[in-house]
Amino acid sequence: MRRAYREARPVLELSGPRLAAERATIGDAARLQACLESAPGYYARAEGHPPEPRTALEMLWDAEYDDRRHIFMLVPHPGAGAAGLLDLYLDYPEPKSAQIGLLLFREDCQGQGYGTETTTALEAALKGAGYRALRVAVLDGNEEATLFWECLAFFSVGRLDHVATVYEKVLR
Repeated sequence: MRRAYREARPVLELSGPRLAAERATIGDAARLQACLESAPGYYARAEGHPPEPRTALEMLWDAEYDDRRHIFMLVPHPGAGAAGLLDLYLDYPEPKSAQIGLLLFREDCQGQGYGTETTTALEAALKGAGYRALRVAVLDGNEEATLFWECLAFFSVGRLDHVATVYEKVLR
């Protein structure tokens, strides 16, 4: 039996001045998949191939059964296609810590400040909910992502499976 997705989860308000963060559900799989397919550079680096046709559906399905996982579509205005997505884990890897599984924007939306806007809104929401830290793992060789997170005052706290560096920002 499937449980009610939205009812059991806390709500975080993550919208920024230009993007609304909409909680993604199974019904949003096509919009989310279109966003994933519009970021082929990320998938070439991370996976070596484009996203599979069911990537978004599988992400959403997994999130439906994991109370810690929250997937948001980041849209410029209601009803528009997703400019990006945020895959977020709350109380992971420990209570009152959060981890970004993926912050991704369509390639035509990159370089416009959306990542900074989303991260700033996320930090504020997490601080307001009593969270102490935010983490993200960056794959080796992704210099753009490394620079992005370091510019936002994230610092290296370790390695993950010898393929990624874990960055953290203490939320004050």
